[in-house]
Parts: sequence; structure tokens; C-alpha cells
Amino acid sequence: MRTVGIIAEFNPFHKGHQYILEKAKAHTDCQRAMVVMSGSFVQRGEPAFFDKWTRAKCALLNGADMVLELPVLFAAANAEIFAMGGVKVLEDTGMTNALCFGSESGDLKALQEAAKIMTNETEEFQRLLKAGLDEGMSYPAARAKALETVSHISSEIISRPNHILGLEYLKALDRLGSNIEPCTIRRKGSQYDDPSLTGEFASAAAIRKGILEENATEAFLQVPENIVDLLTKEISLGTAPASMDELAGALHYKLRTTSAEEIHDILEVTEGLENRILRAIDNEFFMNDIIEYIKTKRYTRTKIQRILVHILLDIRAKEVDYFLSQNHLPYIRVLGFQKDNADILGELTERAKCPVLTNLKKAPEILDEDGLHLLALEKLATDLQALAAPNPLYRAPNRDFTTPMAIV
Repeated sequence: MRTVGIIAEFNPFHKGHQYILEKAKAHTDCQRAMVVMSGSFVQRGEPAFFDKWTRAKCALLNGADMVLELPVLFAAANAEIFAMGGVKVLEDTGMTNALCFGSESGDLKALQEAAKIMTNETEEFQRLLKAGLDEGMSYPAARAKALETVSHISSEIISRPNHILGLEYLKALDRLGSNIEPCTIRRKGSQYDDPSLTGEFASAAAIRKGILEENATEAFLQVPENIVDLLTKEISLGTAPASMDELAGALHYKLRTTSAEEIHDILEVTEGLENRILRAIDNEFFMNDIIEYIKTKRYTRTKIQRILVHILLDIRAKEVDYFLSQNHLPYIRVLGFQKDNADILGELTERAKCPVLTNLKKAPEILDEDGLHLLALEKLATDLQALAAPNPLYRAPNRDFTTPMAIV
């Protein structure tokens, strides 16, 4: 039975995600969909709006057959690391036939051509990229300009958010020598950051905005009907929406007990940014003000948010490099599966290239030192996401050990 892989955040799950899951199986001639999903933090450098078990259940109720966790080491990182981490998880399952992702154009051939140029950067490309960075351009903008200069490919192909991730998926497949077949589906509806709740498919950003502005009724018109009660319950309890604002105190404590030299080693911290970060907490307290103080034309808000998450979790560049350089990940963690397709769990356990975790209490028996280290980081991320919950009654630690898999 063929299996298609999808790498996602589902932050939160909406009708556009339901559409992708449906079309992915049809476009790849696969009977099952396996999702690799961000856990407690997402790529924008924020705690996930809803916890990972709630989001996994949403996916399982709407076309996913199994949901695996993308380790926070990769989930809260830039597009290149995010994509490589996700592809490594799918590769390590030993049972993924295809990788399907959404894109603005739906043009796989053009994306593959651009990915090839970016994977094998010429001296001219590198020179143009450096020149753009020296002019103060952000890395994505400088890279897009360099690509357009050395080829006939429009810079738009690596300027749109889904294209950027798609290119990184293709690069990751190539670098790993993977036999997983790529497939892209043209994105329908609003762009990822469109704040409007109108149209066929509203963006996750618009849905989050609607919930935060107490317009949940309209926002929930954009999610599948079968998960509205689930999401509403989490909001009414106060487990969601998690907010980065709630972590300001934790960030201050972390930065007040961390030296500039230690911050310099954190993932994505470059060119003396550690000093600017430390100056920020001398002048600001609230999270938004800290981010505004640090960000510049070159260092975007999203990048700064990611860096602050890396600081909170003590994620260092050399640590990420180490795990990405290994032939296989230390483990694959299952967040949930469809009970009607329970055979997928048995097949994963049999074919995976690394240990499969379904019960964390058994982790010391089956994981090596690397695996236990990565799992400890995941526990910290989950505990930190709980601290970002609106209701203090739901900020207890150790949910990784007390919350069962999502089985629907």
C-alpha cells in the first residue's frame, strides 16, 4: 500500500489543509497519508496555537492516517532546516513513497530547476548573494535576486512562502539521495498571511487573528465542521490559544542568566546580534517590544522570534548541525493514528530505520544518548508551550508523559 508524506504545522488545521490531504492521495496514487507535524513550536518562532495532540486529532479526523512529530530542533528553525528535518523523518519511516506539498504555482518542473541551481551554487551566484547581503537585504531577498540574475527564472519562484518551502523539500530529497517522489499541488484560496476570513480557503493567519480578536464564530467557518467543537473546547478551557507574550518573564530570566558568548552559539545568531539582544532586555520587558527593539531591515521579525525560541530552549547551531549530519534520526515519535488503519503503526515499527516511540515511559529502554537528549528537548518545548496557555490551571509540566496518543 503506497503512502504519501506531508510536512505541516496545522496551526490551526483548516479547510485548505483538508483539501491538500485529499488531493495528495489522488495525485500520488497513494492510499495512505502520513503527516510530519510541528509539535509545540512552529517555524514563525511562536508556540503552537493549539497543543500538538489537538492538532494531530484534527488531521486524523480529516484525511491523515498517521501523524508523526517533527522535532522542535527543526520545527522552530528556518525553511532549510525545517524541510531537511521533515524529509529526514519521512525517509526514516522506510515506507514513504511520495512527498506532497502545496505551492503558489503548482509547477513542479520550475521548482526543480530552481532547486538544482540553489543546490549547486556557482561562484557567481555566491558573489551576488553576498553582495545583496552586504547591501542590507534579508537572506531570502538576496537569494531571490541572485537567482533571477544568473538564470531566466523569476525571483518570485523563491519569494513566495510555499515556493520557498517547496524548494527546500526538493533540495533535501536531492541531498539525501532519497527515492521519495516529489509532488506539488497548486494552493487554493488566500495567501498564507492574508488576514481576511472571506473566500474559499482562509489562511491559518486569518483564523488565528479571528480567534484572538474574539471573532471565533466567523473564524471557525473556515475549519472543517467536525473539529469545531474540539477547538472550541480547548479555547473555553484556556489551554489555547498559546501566546509568545506569556513567555516574556521566562525570556528575561533566561537572558539575565546567559552570557553574550553563550548567546553567540545559539542557532541563527550572527554578526554580534547577541549584544543587541542583551541590550533589548535592558530597555524593554514585553515580548513585542523586545522583538521590535532587536529587529532590523535584515533581521526580520520572524527570524528574531525564532532566535528567542532558540534561546529559551538553548538550541545551539552545532547541535542542529550534528543531528542533521547523522544518517538517521535517533527516533520517530507517533502523535496519533486512525484506528481503522492501525496496520500502519505495525508497518512503521517494522520498516523504520530508527526506534519508534509511542509511549515515552519506555524511552530509556529503547533510545541511545542522542535520543534521550532530543527527547528531553522536546519535553522542555512542551512544558514551555504549556506556560504560554491563557489559563494558569493548564500550565502543568510533563504532558508528554501524561497525554496519550490521538487515536480516532
